[in-house]
Amino acid sequence: MTKKDTLEGLHILILPSWYLPRGGDFVREQAFALKSMGMRVNILANVELSLTNDKLNYLTYPIRTFVSHEDNLVVYRNFFRCLPKAQKTNGDLWIRKTLRMFDKYCKKFGTPDIIHAHSAKYAGYVAALIKEKYSIPYVVTEHLARFSLSCEYAQNMFADWHTPYYEKAFSDANFIIPVSVNIQPKIESFLVRRTAIKAISNMLDCNYFHFKKRNVSDKIRFVATNSFFYYKGYDILFPAFDKACNKNKNIEISIVGGNFNTSEFQKIWSKVENKDKFHFVGKLDREGVRNELWKANIFILPSRVESQSISTLEALSTGLPVIVTSVVPAFMTTSQNSIVVPVEDVESLTMAILQMSNTYQNYDGKMISEHIKDIVSEEIITKKIMDVYKQVLNK
Repeated sequence: MTKKDTLEGLHILILPSWYLPRGGDFVREQAFALKSMGMRVNILANVELSLTNDKLNYLTYPIRTFVSHEDNLVVYRNFFRCLPKAQKTNGDLWIRKTLRMFDKYCKKFGTPDIIHAHSAKYAGYVAALIKEKYSIPYVVTEHLARFSLSCEYAQNMFADWHTPYYEKAFSDANFIIPVSVNIQPKIESFLVRRTAIKAISNMLDCNYFHFKKRNVSDKIRFVATNSFFYYKGYDILFPAFDKACNKNKNIEISIVGGNFNTSEFQKIWSKVENKDKFHFVGKLDREGVRNELWKANIFILPSRVESQSISTLEALSTGLPVIVTSVVPAFMTTSQNSIVVPVEDVESLTMAILQMSNTYQNYDGKMISEHIKDIVSEEIITKKIMDVYKQVLNK
């Protein structure tokens, strides 16, 4: 059997559009999972920093590209300083820098057999340029929730100048992997030639986010585990939950995440009557998030846009029934684990909160957890990705 058949020793270069500490935990987890299957997996990470959001890091992080060994994973890193208010210019500069990083990477580590880009803009575009020059095949996984086109906000996130990047990144790819079928139609709209495409979910460590039986209590605790951003729909959640509190005094909500210090938040918060029912626990690490999920009875996600929602997968994997908006992919939600409501609908969300408050004990948490494990565990998703690599290399 050849390397193309077993993938043993295959050199995979993972090229993310964003990476730690600016997000991208899913990229790291995927790299570890692939490496555990005998492949040689490295990451090339050109991490964006902005003066607005990363002032301290912008000034103190290393200036030069360097090799970092992170938990036995080789990461070829650079911290790219964005210019203020210059999105397209920053994109073009990022692309040029990443291409130079790739040439240096090959001198240090050799030429990869396959590049796995995460998100078309801009990593997928860089992978297309590399393929053009070196004939290295690439796969692009698309994560961005805007592709769901779930509301006007998502639709407006596409600018005309994005089109050439998306067209080349998707059309020249050897394989496209949307993280859900919800975002596939918009991706296909950018194709100028036929390209293999198949939705594959993000993976989840279901052994870590495992089922745990909850304690019975008079209080019914909801939990939300996303930071405060417009697309997460907290302007819908707060009035909906506030109204529900007026009809059921036994409910409360724990909110995990940051950014709850903005003027936008204060405008929404000032209108909430039942403030004592809302508990803000701040940003938490992985263990902290799991503990909050284990303390809760019901998970809630009011998002306007999602490509998939890792937070919902984590909740389901611990056995929680969920209330989510229709942006969450249908393969995750069933009548046995969820209530699904329309996007941006306060009244529907209020009704769902009250309904779930009365029925949450009827849901089988163990079954909910097993359902998620069967479809998004590391073993399941790793095999699907490996099958894509084999298809690309043997074509």
